[in-house]
Amino acid sequence: MKRRVKNLLKKLKELEFLAYYDELTKVYNRRGFFEEAERIFKAVAYKRKERERRTGYKIPLSLIFIDIDNFKMINDNFGHKTGDLVLEKVAKVLKERLRDSDVIGRLGGEEFVIALIGCDLNSAKKVAEDLRVKIEKIALKHKGKKIEITASLGVVTYKDEKSLFELINKADKAMYKAKKQGKNRVVVLV
Repeated sequence: MKRRVKNLLKKLKELEFLAYYDELTKVYNRRGFFEEAERIFKAVAYKRKERERRTGYKIPLSLIFIDIDNFKMINDNFGHKTGDLVLEKVAKVLKERLRDSDVIGRLGGEEFVIALIGCDLNSAKKVAEDLRVKIEKIALKHKGKKIEITASLGVVTYKDEKSLFELINKADKAMYKAKKQGKNRVVVLV
């Protein structure tokens, strides 16, 4: 009986992990990211009454939207196992570079989004550029052939967006501008 309960608790923990985390990359999945980032967004965007507000005090919140360049081509040319390995390596770079307080999510496919609480636009741009360089340096070969891994990144900072979704869309637009400008670059939307 004790063993059965222990096994059930273990399975419950596994299910809880799968509900909020991407099994492949071990970062938040879409649901997990939105829940955690929404909590942060509300704390930053909450309009306090004048008497509750500290004069001039505002917590910055920036987002980085990342799309791995030419990911379909990687899958087509090297196979889905290699594509999965690319996703794992990119997620590892993100986790190693970012702070524990930063929220990383895989939105699906080859798209990641990061919420940087307490990070202004200039700092977020530096973080994004550092991530871009680290992603570009990922060393991965398939049958002796080097696989080029690059990413396009869009950076935004919360101003007065009405929702987290609106802020993510703005970061997504910045990322698409990076794609249109030639990929493997960071674009900031003010």
